[in-house]
Amino acid sequence: MVPLSVAVSNGKIVDKPFQLLIKPVGADCNLRCAYCFYLPTAHLYPDATPKRMPDDILETITGGLLEHRFPQTVFAWQGGEPTLAGLDFFRRVVACEQRLGKGGQSVGNTLQTNGVLLDDEWCRFLRQYNFLIGLSLDGPQEIHDLHRRAPGGRSAWELAMNAARLMDKHEVLYNILCVIHRDNAGMGADLARWFVQQGFRHLQFIPCVEPGQPLNVPPEAYGAFLCDVFDYWIREGVERVSIRDFEALVAACIHHPAGLCTYGRKCNHYLVVEHNGDVYPCDFFVREEWRLGNVMEHPLEWFMRCETHKRFAKIKHDVPACAGCPWRSLCNGGCIKDRMAGKGASSPSPLCPAYKMFFRHAEPRLRELARRVAKRQPGKPASPSQ
Repeated sequence: MVPLSVAVSNGKIVDKPFQLLIKPVGADCNLRCAYCFYLPTAHLYPDATPKRMPDDILETITGGLLEHRFPQTVFAWQGGEPTLAGLDFFRRVVACEQRLGKGGQSVGNTLQTNGVLLDDEWCRFLRQYNFLIGLSLDGPQEIHDLHRRAPGGRSAWELAMNAARLMDKHEVLYNILCVIHRDNAGMGADLARWFVQQGFRHLQFIPCVEPGQPLNVPPEAYGAFLCDVFDYWIREGVERVSIRDFEALVAACIHHPAGLCTYGRKCNHYLVVEHNGDVYPCDFFVREEWRLGNVMEHPLEWFMRCETHKRFAKIKHDVPACAGCPWRSLCNGGCIKDRMAGKGASSPSPLCPAYKMFFRHAEPRLRELARRVAKRQPGKPASPSQ
């Protein structure tokens, strides 16, 4: 996802990385993935009717953000499965952005999808308006279809691969989002190689870490996975394949924003807007205790400076056990969600052993890559694949 430049200082928005995630259908989805963390949030909105964002909420969000005249504004559409909102909804999204945008603004959209509903008409639209797509794909069919289940006995893998080929046909820009779980962590470099052989050159790996989830990736397996994939990345050529996790750490090595909240110092980079306008500080924390309010009650800048959001932001760095760690400046304690899946937010992440294994293996080469990038692109965000 592309970060959105927005934050608050003394009640005024200033230029600082921030991202707005919008869930136009809430947790509604047309797959039933065994490891999905969104489904448990459905109890917050028990109405059995499909969740769909009304136009007045869409306009409030769009106008509320665009009125601040940021040079670059990105709307990130997530779910559930956001394409369930329908193509006509996203046509209204673009029309709303065009109508409410100000002169000199660059407005973009990202959309995360399982690919089930994508067809030629969808892809023509996505290409016309330069949407950046995140396509969920866990690897070869025997891996993907294990835990990503389509209704009616259809293969979710075939549907995702069809979506990828349609996006290739229409020249839609997309990344692959791959969940690493108990059953694919051992594939390591073979998994990365499979993606590259399919023509996928922009990859992001997301570890499965959920309370009581039997598919959680074991820390030692995830550490070995990262080491194996990193070695493959170096051999294959960092300019040819973009792996977001590693590029974020290269950026952190030279004190650039990591661009990945897992490695950020604070969790103050997000607002999540549900289908009914409710606002939360993170899509992993769509919970009643973290509800900040509703966009129909307050302007966006109010949520950025409210006490609940500030309290959430501070949790990230509050890990006493990390104080003496030589790699704290790189991982910053990892994801709060992962820590809560372990022994609590102020305890080390269950993946801490994995990160330590990886940093022992890769840190010298990460820092060497960072030096090369800094020398080649002084003052620019660090990305070896640029």
